[in-house]
Amino acid sequence: MQQLFGKAGWQDERTDLDASLTLVDNRLQGTQTLPQSFLEDIRQAYTFPDINSNRLTFVTVKGSRFLAGQALLGGNLYYRNYRTRNFNSNVNSNFGQIDPATGVPDPVQATNDIATIDERSYGAGLQLTLTGAPAGKQNQLTVGASGDIGHARFIQDSQDAAFSAQRETVGNGSFALATGADTSSRDVGVFAADTLHLAARWTLTASGRYNRATVAVMDRTGLAPLLNGEHAFARFNPAVGLNFNPTARLTVYGSYNEGMRAPTAIELTCADPAAPCKLPNDFLADPALAAVVSRTAELGARGTWSVWHWSAAAYRTNLRDDIQFISSGAGATNAGFFANIGATRRSGIELAAAGRLGPWSLAARYSFIDATFQSAFTESSPGNSSADANGAIQVRAGDQIPGVPRHTLKLRVDCNLTERWSAGTSILASSGVYARGDENNSDRNGRLPGYTLLNLDTRYAVTRALEVFARVNNLFDRRYYNFALLGQNVFTGPNRTFGPAAGVAPRDEQFRGPGTPRGVWVGARYTFGGSERGPGNED
Repeated sequence: MQQLFGKAGWQDERTDLDASLTLVDNRLQGTQTLPQSFLEDIRQAYTFPDINSNRLTFVTVKGSRFLAGQALLGGNLYYRNYRTRNFNSNVNSNFGQIDPATGVPDPVQATNDIATIDERSYGAGLQLTLTGAPAGKQNQLTVGASGDIGHARFIQDSQDAAFSAQRETVGNGSFALATGADTSSRDVGVFAADTLHLAARWTLTASGRYNRATVAVMDRTGLAPLLNGEHAFARFNPAVGLNFNPTARLTVYGSYNEGMRAPTAIELTCADPAAPCKLPNDFLADPALAAVVSRTAELGARGTWSVWHWSAAAYRTNLRDDIQFISSGAGATNAGFFANIGATRRSGIELAAAGRLGPWSLAARYSFIDATFQSAFTESSPGNSSADANGAIQVRAGDQIPGVPRHTLKLRVDCNLTERWSAGTSILASSGVYARGDENNSDRNGRLPGYTLLNLDTRYAVTRALEVFARVNNLFDRRYYNFALLGQNVFTGPNRTFGPAAGVAPRDEQFRGPGTPRGVWVGARYTFGGSERGPGNED
């Protein structure tokens, strides 16, 4: 993994300019989940090769300038170039099935798929903030607009393959173009927000944003006309909030806001139940999806008490036409399609506190979230032990959404051992989650187990500009899992070879994604422009 981030800025009494550059060049191998029967050795691969390469160039420029009076003009520009290339080894879900045209069973055990996505996006935003006191009441008005343009090219090549005794896919023949598509997107938004001090202790905020998004998909091969299509989404999203400050140490607030998320190109082109795709590899058809609309209400309070800063909030978000990736049961664990599944809800509370006691800094944050489906629907999940004879499960209103932990706790302790040297520890605890494919919460495997991780870190300031640091994550090398899905393990033959080739049926299992094992980092951080302060250069 190679990552570089740089930032430069300039400012005077009226102007502030910042520019940043992010460069990423990563190559990851073995990013698959593993069936439970394979978990005694998490270093092994279910199938291989499995290689993911990512490159990113991201440039941003933002600035602001005070104009005459109390006017502030701000703006930003960005350019993003992203390329991802995936080499995936996949099970052929049609192996052994009779071809109606020839009457011969399909002999292909696997496929090698190479998918390349090139994305370019750029955008700009401009806003004007006016501060004044009309009618003797403090008021701040912000108006602005933004625009974003994106282009992407998707190419997938596929090759027939067979599994070796080590579960490696051995190619047979050359790669052939399977999918070629171009996508483009345009997003335009205008917004206004106003903050009015109603009285000494009351502040009202109201805002609105109009967004229009268009997404177009074009087939490049001439062989997949169902890919071609253009979709447009538009909505005005309002928001309102009220703050009450009974004392200088306490703020109580309430807010309501609405939002819209347009479906992405991948969601739009992988939305046909009759043509499930293996994400992120296949673009197949272009059925329409509705935009997701959110409505959120929140009540909370924040303040200080002695040396402590604290906050507490309760919220509820209702989503209409939420989009979920629905497993299709097509054989591969990553096969499925996107669909609007009706309404979902996320309700929760967040509690946080932080403070200093001498050289010690303490912080705690707790989150509870109840994420549920609010509409009933049927999906195919033959790997679910509660599925009917056709492999279908019934999801009911009130069932928990997979992959979302109900409880999360973060604790942090820091100590300034000397003026230059500090050390700290953090604890992360998370409750278990349901697996994808267990949307009805009825599979015999139940939830993934929760986990608790302990991390350590230390920092030493060599000078005011130069700092060295060390960090250990997952100190006790705890084995844990943070993702799961239901599927069929096809390597049920002798010594975990491809079972169907030997007449051994696949086995329904829960596939799990192992969390990061113990990791140790040592490094240095230098701040340009920092004043020197070494052992022999004390202030």
